[in-house]
Amino acid sequence: MIVENLDRVQAQEHVATLTQMLCEAVEDGALVGYVLPLKPWVAEAYWHGVISSVDAGERLLLCALADGALVGTVQLYLSPEPNAPHRGEIYKLLVRRSHQRHGIGEALMRAVEQAARHRGRTLLLLDTVEGGAGERLYRRLGWREIGVVPNHFVDPTGHPKTSIYFMLALK
Repeated sequence: MIVENLDRVQAQEHVATLTQMLCEAVEDGALVGYVLPLKPWVAEAYWHGVISSVDAGERLLLCALADGALVGTVQLYLSPEPNAPHRGEIYKLLVRRSHQRHGIGEALMRAVEQAARHRGRTLLLLDTVEGGAGERLYRRLGWREIGVVPNHFVDPTGHPKTSIYFMLALK
């Protein structure tokens, strides 16, 4: 398994798989900004927006490839604010259900942390649902909880969920 930072052209080649992965994640209950039913064209439009952001230099799209197939992804949003050149935000860590629990999420997080360091980012932020696999992963990787927001969003079936905000100071 390798992790690659995709450019616009490479990302466009993987739009169908990225779309499937996002739909699959929402079907499995992931809290990634969408509710059921998630129409494939909505998910595809999301990825086209991400690709435009990658092309504009606003974010990185890292993807895990196993035997040439895309099996996971994570994004690093590079804060453009003049007072935050040191900050980045982690978005949508997704791993295909067929490849979960094989260390791909951890590999993607290690890779995105390294990519952030390489771009001079020293502070990373993210949020995740309380009690989920993401929370366990981020705690294990040394991320520090900085706040809890009850009823911050709803899960794919419409039930309110609590989010936890994390930070990681990079060295």
